[in-house]
Amino acid sequence: MKTLQTFLLLLLAVFLITGCARSTDFGKLVRNDEVKKAFESSTILPDHTYFYTGPEAKPDAIMALHNSYTLANKRNFWIKVDITEEMLHSWNRIIDNNYRVRFPYYGSRIITSDGKEAGAWYSRYDHTVVKSPTPQSIIIYTPDVPPEHQFRIDRFSERSE
Repeated sequence: MKTLQTFLLLLLAVFLITGCARSTDFGKLVRNDEVKKAFESSTILPDHTYFYTGPEAKPDAIMALHNSYTLANKRNFWIKVDITEEMLHSWNRIIDNNYRVRFPYYGSRIITSDGKEAGAWYSRYDHTVVKSPTPQSIIIYTPDVPPEHQFRIDRFSERSE
């Protein structure tokens, strides 16, 4: 009986350790003011393919992926766009980040699991999953909505005084 308990405890420890282990094929977003300035000045990055997600008039996120990478999402919610300075300028007028206090847009670098820069990200959301299953391909999920408490700032004004 003691051997069975030891075995089950050891098995539980293995499950916990392997469950907490992080896969090595994950990348990340790293906030960067230069990326933000590039998007806000309608600068088109050379050798990049542009995508957006969300409404075309006011995208939830804009992504510039370097041409050395292939977007490998099986279900692609990213819309490829032939970007122009006019289009970026139009999006910036609607986004109007200079006066956006509650939900400003941020610029980030897209970093692969091996630490290479794969592109640029511009969004008010900085919660997403970046995977690089192969050195030439990348999977980038559409942005996650921040936790509910970040949206409910106005609930403090709902309190009775």
